[in-house]
Amino acid sequence: MKLKSAIGFVLGLSILFAMGCQQDLNKDVTSLSSVNGVAVEGPYVGNVIIGDADGKSVNDSFVLNDAAITDDSLTISVSYSGGCKNHQFTLITSESFLGSFPVQLIADIVHNANGDTCEAWPTEDYRFDLTPIKTMYQKSYQQKAGAIVLQLKDAPNSELVYEFDM
Repeated sequence: MKLKSAIGFVLGLSILFAMGCQQDLNKDVTSLSSVNGVAVEGPYVGNVIIGDADGKSVNDSFVLNDAAITDDSLTISVSYSGGCKNHQFTLITSESFLGSFPVQLIADIVHNANGDTCEAWPTEDYRFDLTPIKTMYQKSYQQKAGAIVLQLKDAPNSELVYEFDM
């Protein structure tokens, strides 16, 4: 009988801990899924850095499940260990294009788990605005329209092509 009580007690504590972790996650996700104080539906918004991240970027482990370019956005699906704190994903690209046709740009996704030690395995979508990359292309090549092959490290897709008009 004492064993059943002990198991019930441990199970109850586990449920309370999981609920507490989920409550923190909901608070953090709300702040992640807003832009200028307005709630954003759909994928979370990731940061874009062109050039060196000055060695300040943390790269916690994650799995890049999928990547696709639509219009001026790169959307990725990621899975990672965590679930109790905000996680940030950043797209970091080279400052220069590789000379080919179409041109290529080396890119990487960097993950900051912010010290999250929870062990859930969430899968989430993140969206990155590619217009700074388009602007860099337009300034470099003096053309309004173009195409860039994004060489995204660990991307499951064989080729990500960013095509744009004016």
